[in-house]
Amino acid sequence: MCVDLNAFYPSCEELRDTSLIGKPHAAIMTDQQEGNNITKGVVASSSYEARKLGVRSAMPLSKAKELCPELILKKVDIPYYRQVSNKVMNMLEEYADVLEQTSIDEAYLDCTKSVLSEYNQHQYSNIERYASNIKKTIEEQCKLRSSIGIAPTKSAAKMASDFQKPDGLTILYPDDVQRFLENLEVQRISGIGAKTQRILKEEMGIQTIGQLAKYDVQNLMDRFGKKNGLWMWQVANGKDEDPVIPREDHISLSTESTLETFTKDKEVLLKFLLNELVDELYERVASRGYHFKTVAVKIVRSDFSVETREISYSNYQTKKESLSSVIEGLLDRFLFDDNTAKIRKVGLKVSKLVRIEKKSPLKQKRLLDYF
Repeated sequence: MCVDLNAFYPSCEELRDTSLIGKPHAAIMTDQQEGNNITKGVVASSSYEARKLGVRSAMPLSKAKELCPELILKKVDIPYYRQVSNKVMNMLEEYADVLEQTSIDEAYLDCTKSVLSEYNQHQYSNIERYASNIKKTIEEQCKLRSSIGIAPTKSAAKMASDFQKPDGLTILYPDDVQRFLENLEVQRISGIGAKTQRILKEEMGIQTIGQLAKYDVQNLMDRFGKKNGLWMWQVANGKDEDPVIPREDHISLSTESTLETFTKDKEVLLKFLLNELVDELYERVASRGYHFKTVAVKIVRSDFSVETREISYSNYQTKKESLSSVIEGLLDRFLFDDNTAKIRKVGLKVSKLVRIEKKSPLKQKRLLDYF
């Protein structure tokens, strides 16, 4: 899956100033002050109301105001946007086997194992339900709209996420990929820049991805280099195999499992977490040399709603007991009454991770060590 947060900067501004909702406004890159005092700068992103009037990213402010005199201006606030982004990414981790955040407002999710464990073997009809639940959770917990593209490859998922904005959901099953790509212009491939686009279109007569797919791969490698030429041909044919790669420095590690029988019995859940998940997660934490501060328990109910409860230590922890001893208390913070759905899946997560290297004894330096 490729998850794209729609009009992210303007949407963040609407979270803290609801009077902006439904109005044309834009986040501006400028060194001036806020509001009406902004007279110069460049549009970083605009609301969909402003986009309907022609206001676009990278447009000079003077041009944007010419197109939309009533445009409301907000100075770009990256620290604030990053806080909102981190909340979304942490939530997405609950749904992904592997999460690769590629920008402040976009991420790839490999959900293969999660979808298969949720819906047994290859019940493709339920992929839409899984993705719809992600969109619903983003909207309910973060108050943001998103577009999701789902495909067998990252590149196709990216193009699918761009297909129905805003608030879109596009699913490409394996047999659909080439038909979907065929008539798209080559610049829709993420990674093909202006220079390559110009060469493809003006010098080689390749306008669409379908034409690129049929072009001789050897000629592409001769023109753009073996690696890039082969990559473009593979993307055009839906055959690229780039994996979803997690960030090198994990913000969390987690494990989860579906219960054989849905339940609201806290003792059953406690026993399952302690006997089935603690050892696996702790082994992964210890083998990577991580120390942790935060432990979380996640539940997925039979209505597919996701809930998480967490607790943080004041100091970094290394012992398995620091993981297992807080689980019962975290379970006590969930509701298990008659008005709640049964639990179908449970998970365990540690976050705020750090590697603390052990210092080696000081050694006598040699003269060459100083050069």
